[in-house]
Amino acid sequence: MSALIGKAGESLVAAELLRRLVNVAVPAYDGGVDLIAYREMDMRHVVPIQVKARSATCYNFQRAWFDVPGIVLVQVWHTATHPEFYIFGGLSDVEAALGPAHSASASWIEKGGYNVTTPGPDATERMRPHKDRWERIIQRLA
Repeated sequence: MSALIGKAGESLVAAELLRRLVNVAVPAYDGGVDLIAYREMDMRHVVPIQVKARSATCYNFQRAWFDVPGIVLVQVWHTATHPEFYIFGGLSDVEAALGPAHSASASWIEKGGYNVTTPGPDATERMRPHKDRWERIIQRLA
């Protein structure tokens, strides 16, 4: 089931980009990049995208995802019902969403990851500035 939620999330992100007149390609191999955004007439700029989809309100961040140069992370919540999109252009966006306490935690600094299965009001409020920030992808294509 989680593989289907993941593929649904990727399709939802692709659809949102297509609605914004951004072309989307799906790599034949998933080595950390789920989608590639581009403009058909200008292939000088492409944006690799990592999609993490969930059927509920929860999130997981991994520092290693940002080892791919220029990658944008899109977290999709409530994939099967009313999707919400949270878009992170880099580690600084992720650390802002984590907040000072979590971004200074041993889990994030030493292990390189942070997972929240039931975010409280503070955590969801820190995610709000990243909701529907499609310009973090689109501006990189200019």
